[in-house]
Amino acid sequence: MRATATKPRKIPVQARSRRMVATILQATAQVLMSHGYDRTTTNLVAEKAGVSIGSLYEYFPNKEALVAALAAAHVEELMARVDAVLSLPGDETPKSIVAGLIRAGLDAHRVDPALHKVLVEQVPRIGDLAASLDISSVLQRRIEADLGRRAPHLPHAQVRITALVLETCIEALSHRAVVETPNWLETGAIEREALRLLEPYIERVLTSGQA
Repeated sequence: MRATATKPRKIPVQARSRRMVATILQATAQVLMSHGYDRTTTNLVAEKAGVSIGSLYEYFPNKEALVAALAAAHVEELMARVDAVLSLPGDETPKSIVAGLIRAGLDAHRVDPALHKVLVEQVPRIGDLAASLDISSVLQRRIEADLGRRAPHLPHAQVRITALVLETCIEALSHRAVVETPNWLETGAIEREALRLLEPYIERVLTSGQA
């Protein structure tokens, strides 16, 4: 069976073509959110973007390649938000460390939550789509790097498993909030409860070197 192509045909170089591709990806997001993944088509995207289907196919061979490019851009925006939060100055107390990590994870989920929901719940993991949508692994590596920098006394193995625990908890809470109760994300309720849950855990890790 022939694998579904999930890579763009070519990368735009000129400013005009970059603007057109950006418009196409924006239209892809709008169609995904209004129609869902299964009912999204390249014709709908081209119509929404105001471009010919031929212009769309010049850069993207199919719907899967469109969504893969959109997902990659979405994850890049998420991680930029995470990096901005993690780069803020702060002390090295357990509360400060875990609060920064929680805030970074939750801030990532505030980027286009409706689009995030469609990408996570509806899009199949094939080809480049699988890598583009592996948000958990990317976020876990960011948390691992930040924790290792803030707590250099911890063994590397402990840093890795702690990052896994933190990312899993933050991702699960954030995703449920986005899907079921987005107001809890916006009011800070999830952030407060996550801090109450994870602060004792990170304090034990930092003081004893293990959970």
